[in-house]
Amino acid sequence: MKRKVYCMILLFCTALVILWANGEKSRTITQETRIHQHMEDSAKEVPEDYNERFSTHLPLVLIDTQGNEIIQEETVDCKISIINNEDTYNYPEDTPQVDTWAKIRIRGNSSSRFDKKQYRITFVEEKGSDKEADYPVMGMKAESDWVLNAPYLDKTLMRNYMMYNISGEIMDWAPNVRFCEMMLNGEYMGLYLMIEKIKVSENRLNLTEIEKGQTETSYLISREREGQQEVPLNNFGTYTAKTANEVGINYPSAGKLTDVWKEYIRDDLSDIEKALYSLDYDEWDYGYARYLDVDSFVDYFIINEFSMNMDAGVLSTYAYKDLRGKLTMGPVWDFNNCFDNFKAKAFPVNDFNMKSYPWFVMLCRDEIFVDLVIKRYHELRESVLSEEYLMQYLDDTRAYLGDAIDRNFEVWGYSFQKPELHPRSRDLHSYEEAIEQLKTCIHERGTFMDEHIDILKQFCAESSVKEYN
Repeated sequence: MKRKVYCMILLFCTALVILWANGEKSRTITQETRIHQHMEDSAKEVPEDYNERFSTHLPLVLIDTQGNEIIQEETVDCKISIINNEDTYNYPEDTPQVDTWAKIRIRGNSSSRFDKKQYRITFVEEKGSDKEADYPVMGMKAESDWVLNAPYLDKTLMRNYMMYNISGEIMDWAPNVRFCEMMLNGEYMGLYLMIEKIKVSENRLNLTEIEKGQTETSYLISREREGQQEVPLNNFGTYTAKTANEVGINYPSAGKLTDVWKEYIRDDLSDIEKALYSLDYDEWDYGYARYLDVDSFVDYFIINEFSMNMDAGVLSTYAYKDLRGKLTMGPVWDFNNCFDNFKAKAFPVNDFNMKSYPWFVMLCRDEIFVDLVIKRYHELRESVLSEEYLMQYLDDTRAYLGDAIDRNFEVWGYSFQKPELHPRSRDLHSYEEAIEQLKTCIHERGTFMDEHIDILKQFCAESSVKEYN
């Protein structure tokens, strides 16, 4: 009995030490007040000619490719105008708040095959120039790099909007997002989302800047399919096959990355992974807690586990480390397939998936980490992940979008008749059905996790036949 009490006290003290050490980390990003477009936009009076000529209460993006065909392999020049009147509806003839030349290309992997394309956009100073130009867009801070996301497979049109915003309430930084309508070469293309591209800059992911000559650097890395990284890393997790897919360096950019910095990032990440995948990974003084911003891993786990985000952790997965801080998980990226919207039914509503993914497979073997996940999950279920909040969020966003939903499906409504999901019984045939599917999935997922979140502890139980613990 005394030994049991002693072990419990030791476990508690160890948890306190890890929490203290994690609390001492240097935060490089200050979480700002999140702007939820549907909550903040003021109501606009419907114009008298609303039924006679096109106008919208949403920001309006006009793209003129000057006769160029937009392709995926390389960028082409285009002219972009963004109309976002504060108090009145937006007409294509109005004076734009942003009017610039840009580089544009089709982006995405599986989504690039959809009829409704999404685009990567970089504002430039003049036609043919590679010199980038920063502009504030739809109330988001000035930057040159943007993603014009096209909700297509997501028939509700709201998954990315909702989850980026909710993630931004939970984590230090998540990309900001705004609904808009888009016209391409004078043709109406439907409802889109303007999203901040993940990028290290003062107005995005604000890491400590470094100068040439320094041997150490802040860095941003991502995990993607093999062959997709411009600067791939042969880090410990990769060459030992303990992790999946390929890690690459996003910052410093390829044009500024020195051999010294690349070697530093490779070795630094490898040292972190060696601690995480070691037999002593859960030792507070030299295990993973010394190297990881544990809070960010907890939040990332919960956000993507709750939303059933199939790719998170293995694809479209980011992590960063400030020169003064620890390896931080995130920012989050791409919720198009969350809440059972994956083409193949691969993420059951009544199971946990993140526990098997790179890095998290080890974290979930530590009872302290799992306890932090459980505690944080219950906290978030009382606020931005509560069923009441999420259902109201969807209803209010739908009301805000209004006729823009109908206009979108006047163009893309035929997609309800196309076979998209597997098995075919999962295909949706109306907007109402899509909303009901999403709401039902949120309810069922929340109910399952409320009742079973504690079973995560089974993966960190002491055992004489396990390789770890």
